[in-house]
Amino acid sequence: MDTVLDRPWTAETFLAWEDRQEGKHEFDGRRVIPMRGGSLAHQDIVFNLRTLLGRLLAGHPFRAVHEMRLRIGAHIRYPDVLVCVGPLDQTTRTLTDGVAIFEVLSDDNATTDRVEKLIDYAAVPALRCYVMLEHTAMAATLFRREPGGTWTASAHTDGALILPGLDITLPLADLYQGLTFPA
Repeated sequence: MDTVLDRPWTAETFLAWEDRQEGKHEFDGRRVIPMRGGSLAHQDIVFNLRTLLGRLLAGHPFRAVHEMRLRIGAHIRYPDVLVCVGPLDQTTRTLTDGVAIFEVLSDDNATTDRVEKLIDYAAVPALRCYVMLEHTAMAATLFRREPGGTWTASAHTDGALILPGLDITLPLADLYQGLTFPA
């Protein structure tokens, strides 16, 4: 359950508080939002994505990280997977930029990922793409930043995602490997 704060917090106040907590929490500038565990399908898609990105980005100046804290102004988010320019100091706990962000949608977070996080992530300076992956079907929505800063969206239910700024292609079948969905 989200926690509405009794007094305004800054991002710094939130980060200091969260560093003392056992679980992870997001902060939307006014509420503390506990991170919930995802379904098995969610976990499998994230694992497949992180594994595939690790292989495809080998030799590139990028690094894929899983559930790493991302600060966007006064907001703190935990994308399922984020690709940033590496290398990173091993003590890094909070990132402030990324090239690609991936969220696996679930029933309880889909609206947040489709609206609030889309707005937040659009403010990430170097971000070239934001990918939302469905967990109940092999489907993805790819938002890409065009030259000039406008965003375009494309829906994908087969084939592959060509990720701008990374020069890699993600086959959807590989992301959904091991999962079956009703017809």
